[in-house]
Amino acid sequence: MPTGTNETGRRDWASDAVSGLIVLIAVALAAAAAIGGFFLGRDTKHTQAVAASSSTQQASTVDPQVASGAHLFVQFACAQCHGDLGKGDVSPDVPALTKVASVLTAAQMRHIINHGLGESANPTKPYMPVWGAVISNTQVNDLVAYIRAGLPAVPTATPPQVPQGQGQAVEGATLYVSYGCINCHGPNGLGGVPNPQAPDRSIPPLSGQAFRAQFNTDAKIIDVIRSGSVIGKAPIVSMPHWGGIVPPDRLQALVAYLKTLK
Repeated sequence: MPTGTNETGRRDWASDAVSGLIVLIAVALAAAAAIGGFFLGRDTKHTQAVAASSSTQQASTVDPQVASGAHLFVQFACAQCHGDLGKGDVSPDVPALTKVASVLTAAQMRHIINHGLGESANPTKPYMPVWGAVISNTQVNDLVAYIRAGLPAVPTATPPQVPQGQGQAVEGATLYVSYGCINCHGPNGLGGVPNPQAPDRSIPPLSGQAFRAQFNTDAKIIDVIRSGSVIGKAPIVSMPHWGGIVPPDRLQALVAYLKTLK
């Protein structure tokens, strides 16, 4: 065989060997990556599972009665006056609740929730409403349990986030819930909540012709929100004085929402 042919054969063989080696290395790297990915995926899933389990265990350790009280504290707008987790700093006329358990008995707390508290004759001062005809005994007991437990943070027991940049009516619709208006005046302002000791025996709706006739300007609506409607002592449900709690821009947003109702 000629010399040139042997040299060409050797070059082809060497080239084939290098190509084969490259293929083997590529296969090995791919296999290593697959194995590493498998174990990394298992480790990630394991970590996520442990975290989820830990979160579930943490949430499940909350006493059910205390958890219920935490959600009621938000639902009935206690947080709007007494501050997040009852820490205060909303109004100088509304106390924090963090030390109440060491000052008041459970019976005294229940009495305050049911009968209200504050200067009912002075509309410039916040007045805690009479909740006795609206909140059940079970709910009152749960609220007391939550306060006596130190008002701990409970998952999801937080006020709804108020939308921004979507118009005053959208903002007002959320404020209607977060300030607890919905608890007394009903969803969509339709009313229907009993108030047996009041002249009309129910809490008035915030929609309809009668409401529109009585409160036919924005100023009149804002005035009644600010001053409340304390028409007597418990067990009559009274609308609290919101003047020292709700800032002016939010009052305008509430009016914008109310004007959208039927």
